[in-house]
Amino acid sequence: ARGRPARVDPRADWGPYRPWAEPFALLAEGRDSEARGALRALPEPPPDLLYEALCCAEAAAALDLGDRPALRRTYDRLLPAAGELAGAGSGLLTFGPVDGWLAAIRRALDA
Repeated sequence: ARGRPARVDPRADWGPYRPWAEPFALLAEGRDSEARGALRALPEPPPDLLYEALCCAEAAAALDLGDRPALRRTYDRLLPAAGELAGAGSGLLTFGPVDGWLAAIRRALDA
């Protein structure tokens, strides 16, 4: 369900998406504890065309960190979108099939 992570420039202006990019920037610097804090501080994504994509970004960080509460939260948020492509409605990006993310989260929670 996941590809290679993009490089994240911590100095970049991520606008309203900074909260979802920050855990990846911290992970890239080896600052796992701070990344976990940033992940846990994430708000629920806005209910727009990027909702599922931002949930998948949160899931990716949670999978990297093994953060079970975040995994449960993202699973619950993504479940209604089963069978869809995450972010495809935006016409800008996709995180791929939501079903793949749900399966990856289930595997991590069952481990």
